[in-house]
Amino acid sequence: MLTGIDHVIIGVKDLERASALFTEQLGLTVSGGGRHPAAGTANRIIVIGDTYLELITVIAPDEAQPSMLERLAKGEGYWNFALASDAIEADCQQMRARGVPVLGPTRGELRAADGRSRSWLRADIERPDLAQRYPFLIQHDSSGEERRFRLAGWQQPPRHPLGAVRVSSVTIAVADLEEGRRRFSHIYGLEASPPYTGEADHWEALLVAFPLGNGSQSFELAAPLPLASAENSPVDPLLGLSQFLPEPASLTHFLQTVGENLCRMTLEVTDLQAARRYLDQHGVTSMLQEQPQPALWIHPDFTCGAAIVLHQLSE
Repeated sequence: MLTGIDHVIIGVKDLERASALFTEQLGLTVSGGGRHPAAGTANRIIVIGDTYLELITVIAPDEAQPSMLERLAKGEGYWNFALASDAIEADCQQMRARGVPVLGPTRGELRAADGRSRSWLRADIERPDLAQRYPFLIQHDSSGEERRFRLAGWQQPPRHPLGAVRVSSVTIAVADLEEGRRRFSHIYGLEASPPYTGEADHWEALLVAFPLGNGSQSFELAAPLPLASAENSPVDPLLGLSQFLPEPASLTHFLQTVGENLCRMTLEVTDLQAARRYLDQHGVTSMLQEQPQPALWIHPDFTCGAAIVLHQLSE
């Protein structure tokens, strides 16, 4: 069963700089990480509830997947995310029975500087690239608090000064929402919600959500509204990936620059106003909207190109 969002992957060019930025300015404390033997990458981990953020960089280009280098050449930002499975072999069998091309499960490993290691089983859709449009499945060699303990560098995961306690959703940009809904539902065996607009986040998008596990997390697909299409809002290619996602035509710009891929993450914080004050005090640009619901967008210049929106924790 797919139980939730296991982790979210953010590709960065300078791992130490990114770690300092997230810890010291964003208030999302890095507490673990290491190297992936023979994969040409290194990472740092930020544990948020049962999910974690993975800041990852290429340290050996000759060992890294070409897709990683291609994505980094476009700029820092999201690479992908992983769906947690509590029975990955069974999930793969069910996907294959639906005609989905699944690779794996294969074993992966991360080795910390002190020699300790943790491992997992991973299954990919269509191709084994880390930076691609389809989230992969993962099952760790530990679960619950033991998994969180290992992820945080074999220590208790720290609290985050920003107040972040949960990753509630991640969003994949698609050009055709109905086609994307059918495709992702077929691949992962999940039922999508009815379409809804991004008005709640002041965003020119039409979305569907795929609830996971007990429903506290979901992944979304988002397509530009017709009025936000390239025909009505010309895209400036000089903006790169630094455009603020809630700005008009930003989703169209993302699709033209990156293609179908993970484009944003929603975090829940214990106190949204306190989170805003923290960001202001640390020189981080953000945009707060009060209606129709409170939401705080953090400017991508302060998140290594990864669009993040904050919501008040809902119990």
